[in-house]
Amino acid sequence: MKRVIFYIEPEWAFGSIHYELSKYLFGHGFDCRLLPWNRSYTIEELKLLFNTVDIVVTTGHGWRFLGHHYGVLDPSKVVVISHAKIDITELIHHHGKDDFDKFKSYGCVSQWLIEVSKQYGINRPAVYCPLGINTNLFDIDPSSALTTVGYAGAFQNKDDFTKEQIESDLAQPKFHKRAWLVKEAADRVGLDFKVAQHNHNSFVTMPGFYSSVDCIISASSEEGAGLPIIEAGAAGRLVITTEVGHAKRIGDEGGYIVPVDEQEFLQRTTEILAYYKYNPSRYRKRCLEIKDHAQRFDWSYQIKYWIELLS
Repeated sequence: MKRVIFYIEPEWAFGSIHYELSKYLFGHGFDCRLLPWNRSYTIEELKLLFNTVDIVVTTGHGWRFLGHHYGVLDPSKVVVISHAKIDITELIHHHGKDDFDKFKSYGCVSQWLIEVSKQYGINRPAVYCPLGINTNLFDIDPSSALTTVGYAGAFQNKDDFTKEQIESDLAQPKFHKRAWLVKEAADRVGLDFKVAQHNHNSFVTMPGFYSSVDCIISASSEEGAGLPIIEAGAAGRLVITTEVGHAKRIGDEGGYIVPVDEQEFLQRTTEILAYYKYNPSRYRKRCLEIKDHAQRFDWSYQIKYWIELLS
């Protein structure tokens, strides 16, 4: 079996993705372990470790530490995956574009990120490696009425960001989430609003979060992929998302795709919320349709792309 190290954050989206990948890849000849990147290591222990593994999977950020800061890893052993635009821009900003040609493999989790990679002048074609979920974990009976809107990320208000942060390409990802718009939409329709970060401390407890809300909204103006809208779909929750990230993958069957423009987003989103707030039977029927559609995002259907990437 090939021995694989995921050098990655072990919690939240990255934790969810890579622990599940480890399970599904084992049956296809890949023995995977997670090495948390939020800890410090000695150069000696990393050198000894990497002498015993065949492949190291990480992001551009992770490669910066292993390849440039620690200087302990040959890029020919490394598979770099871009999960967001910053994974591309940060590496280019600090080290240029040459590294992309040296990796064993280079992939992106969405077609949008593949296009971003081209736009930033990365000549090496990125391999498409879409994300999946363990749909069994989110097998929850849909609620009978729309009363609570959920936000599955870290909530920040618009005025939490300075002008410099907003204008900095390397500091934008959190600003692009536009969490405040989700709360405003819920408030306009008179629905309760609940944020995951206030009640949950691990991705392991997130199925419980989805059971406590009736709708998940993503207001992002930019998104590499985004797990919540497919997790919420698998949990049978109403899904509303801007036309970024997984939106094209889920399509109209998987939820409602609304405009990115702030005012158009609020107008369309509040229309949808108001309709289902006052039509509970149609709300439940729509949630059952979304849940059925979300089964196609199970890892069992996506793992083939990752096997090809690592082979």
